[in-house]
Amino acid sequence: MNIKKLFIGLAVVAVALGVVVSANAQTTLTADQIMQALLANPTLLAQLSGLLNNGATTPASTVSSAPVAPLTIGSKGAEVTALQNFLIGQGISIPAGATGYFGTQTQAAVKAFQIANNITPTAGYYGNLTAAAVAQKIGAGGTVGGGGAAGDLCPNGNTLASNCATPPAGTGTGTTCPNGNLLSNNCAPAGSTVGGTEGSIATKLGATPPQTQANIRSTSNVDAYGLSVEAVGSDMTVDRVDLQMAVTPTGSSAQNPGSFVNKVSFYDGSTLLKEWSVGTSDFLKDSSDRYHMIFTGLGFKVPKGTIKILTVKLSVSSINAADANRVVTIQGYAGSSQNIRAVDTAGFQSYADMSGTANTATLTFKAAGTATLTVTLDNSLTPKAANHKVSTTNGVEKLTMMGFSAKAESGDAKLTKLYIASNATATAGLPSTIYLTDEAGAVLGSVAAGVTDGAEKLISGLSIVIPQDTTKRFLIKADFPTTANGQQASSSLMTNSVQWEKPDGSTASTTPSSEIAGTDQYFNSAVPQWTFVSGTIGTPTKPAFAGGASSTVSAFLTFKVKADGGALTKPVIADFGLGFASSSQTTYTDAQLIGVGETGFSGVVDSITPSDASVGDGGEYTVTVKGTLLAGTSAGVSNIALTSANYKLVATSTKAVVGGVTVTQTWNTADWASPSAFLEHTN
Repeated sequence: MNIKKLFIGLAVVAVALGVVVSANAQTTLTADQIMQALLANPTLLAQLSGLLNNGATTPASTVSSAPVAPLTIGSKGAEVTALQNFLIGQGISIPAGATGYFGTQTQAAVKAFQIANNITPTAGYYGNLTAAAVAQKIGAGGTVGGGGAAGDLCPNGNTLASNCATPPAGTGTGTTCPNGNLLSNNCAPAGSTVGGTEGSIATKLGATPPQTQANIRSTSNVDAYGLSVEAVGSDMTVDRVDLQMAVTPTGSSAQNPGSFVNKVSFYDGSTLLKEWSVGTSDFLKDSSDRYHMIFTGLGFKVPKGTIKILTVKLSVSSINAADANRVVTIQGYAGSSQNIRAVDTAGFQSYADMSGTANTATLTFKAAGTATLTVTLDNSLTPKAANHKVSTTNGVEKLTMMGFSAKAESGDAKLTKLYIASNATATAGLPSTIYLTDEAGAVLGSVAAGVTDGAEKLISGLSIVIPQDTTKRFLIKADFPTTANGQQASSSLMTNSVQWEKPDGSTASTTPSSEIAGTDQYFNSAVPQWTFVSGTIGTPTKPAFAGGASSTVSAFLTFKVKADGGALTKPVIADFGLGFASSSQTTYTDAQLIGVGETGFSGVVDSITPSDASVGDGGEYTVTVKGTLLAGTSAGVSNIALTSANYKLVATSTKAVVGGVTVTQTWNTADWASPSAFLEHTN
């Protein structure tokens, strides 16, 4: 530097400050006094810059890229040097020059730049707003390609604050571009702004997994710790977690966690972020005998204003039945209040503390042990007997035959094998394939059924875990061939037909304790589908008869019948097995009913719609039948002794002709009954 010019410059400043410089009196000017004078007098600043630079302005191009923010008092290094060179190149004086140290002179120069470029606040802090203005001064905008400059666009539409010809997808703050420059912000996420926004995180123990788990029998990928993270003010990325762990065998002292824990995995929902195979050398022990391990590079992203759970899973060594239980505790490392670290979109770090009892999860690992599996028929999943049309090309596909529930107790049980028996009127009615599905119908396993009636067929290769104290529900479905026409079939689980593994790997097959069976299903090339609509009963009347007074009662049953597979012939009264039963009866046979053939009974079709002689495939009739019971000395009742009692009208069977096929139904009739009424009888 030209000493003469510097002296003249200082003299100019001294005059501005009202300080007289003479040979006999010396006055020392502080850097702050000089800079305050310069900032207060732009003309003086320009004059001084001209003196120091021979009247020339250093071009901005002497600095190729904007220094990476943030920089402030105390910052050191190449980025500070670059900033100082830029400011000097803009004609703003830094008396000490580009020293690489950010002191009060550099702070004043930054403040001068901020004032000149309308950047607020004008505090002399080099942050993202100032960096963006510097970038704009350095180079014009363009599209990143062969050698873009500051202000260029990333492929996703974001603006670079620094030159980066080929920004790699997913890179973050401080990442080196292929041309050697540093990105000041992540260019990967579409819609983000270079420089970003500052934010922070709020953390607490997540609701899942539970804070206390007292009976863990598994050893692989156990949900152990849930870290609830809320992003405040900005999208946040959790990149480091410092976890403290303790492993304590029952009746003993704490051990190095690596003696029991062999893998630690971090998950975002079901997505694995990163995992570590660990041992005793991976855990650090501090002066307070606390073991901890730092996990970095997690990349757990939480959008602004949302809360997400970062889940920690553990895999551990197996425990023998004779070995002690292991109690594992997990929390943020208590030796540091900054045990959770996240980064906002501006590149600033935010910390949270997850130490302490409120943030501690406790897990008790026990020996695998035993388990029991109880299998029962599930009536809510097992269909009632029904008619099924057999396709001439596909037969019947995946028909539900029965449902069952399996409950594990004392430990987890893994269903591995299932034997299913099938029965039919004849071998032609046996299923071609049998399926095991979940209750939603997803196939879990299958087997070709074979041709032997009553034979058990094995579905093997299953690996269905039923956790301790939970119940899973399953369906047995079957395909039937075209030969099932005119047949009936059912499926069942026989004794010891369900096999599973206990947590210790041993096999058991002791349930069900007795056969559980589904209902018969009926097949034909064309079938009627009957639906019982309602039953009503009239008020008894008392006609006069010789020998005493008795009463008469009439009741009504309404049905719908739909054609499935062909035209349906109009029903007549002879198609219904009708009769009156005592209100106390629950089963009905001809010998137990007062019905057709009894002189005290009459039945008619009370109404039917439509009145057509037949309806086509898919068409249906609504039909109401009426039964009347007459009591008195003139009534001849041969089947049962008629007494004064409550009676109801019931239907024990229906018959229909569909597609030329006559189908008589005697199943699912238990509910086909009217209310009851008191019938007075006098002999």
